[in-house]
Order: sequence, then structure tokens, then C-alpha cells
Amino acid sequence: MDRIQEAVTFVGRPFPDTMMDKQRSYTACNMKMENDPVFQKFLKDNNLQTQRTNMIVFGPDNFMYWYGVLTNKVKNIPSGLMKYQLPKAKVAEESSADQTLAFFNTPLNAVLPKFLKKLATRGVKVYENVGDSPTPYVLQTLNLDTKKLTQTLYVEASK
Repeated sequence: MDRIQEAVTFVGRPFPDTMMDKQRSYTACNMKMENDPVFQKFLKDNNLQTQRTNMIVFGPDNFMYWYGVLTNKVKNIPSGLMKYQLPKAKVAEESSADQTLAFFNTPLNAVLPKFLKKLATRGVKVYENVGDSPTPYVLQTLNLDTKKLTQTLYVEASK
């Protein structure tokens, strides 16, 4: 599905590509966030307990992995968490059912190529190196209540 995503704020923490484990996943980083009392209090205070998102922001030679949530309701970000403002943009999405937080522990090199290939098959312009795109963002959002996972590629910034 292609649609326009309004500007949205990602709140969480970034982890450099050097923090991937030997399986090329961010399992330890994800667990650190899930066990962090500041993050859990933030989720509860903002009624975001059922939402999780990981975001990969690509550069030409590397990337940054973020773990947290998407929101536009929050004005005060607690110390220890960071925010990242995503632009209004055309996005391409794929959804799947019956997912859990364990999905976020799947190695990125197993998840991302498969997702990007699906989009390319649909005719979505996918950069060979997503870091060369003016909108170098891939998000994976999980609703813990419905177990619906939505993978999103930012395709083109909107005005």
C-alpha cells in the first residue's frame, strides 16, 4: 500500500550499527529498552504501551538503528530518550499478522532485503543503497494488541 504519512515524531534511543550482535540483530539493545524504567514510564504516561517501532536511518556508508515508538502527542521527552522528526512523505508499506516483539530480534539482513524486494516487485522505486535516498528511512511498527506488523519505506518527501 502506498500512502502519504504525515510528519511524525519517533521517540526512543539510537544504536549504531556496531552494536549488532553476531547474528546481525539488535536483540540486546531491544531488551535494554524493554527493561528500561524510563522508557516504560514514558510509554505508560503517554498511553503508548501497545506500540513499538524500530527505525533504520541509512547513510551512504552505514546506518543507525532506533528502538521506540511513533507519536505526535508528546511534548516532554524524558532525559535518556531522544526524538527524531520524520517528514511528511509518500511511503510504501507491507503488513503482516500474528507478530510479536520477537520479530524485532530477527537479523536485519534477513528482514530488510525481503521487504524491499516485495516493494520493488510492486513497482516502488527502491534505491540500491537506501542511504542514497533523500528519505533514507525504514520503519517496522508493531501493535501489540492486534499483533499487526507494518513495515514502511519512506519513498519521497511531500511538501
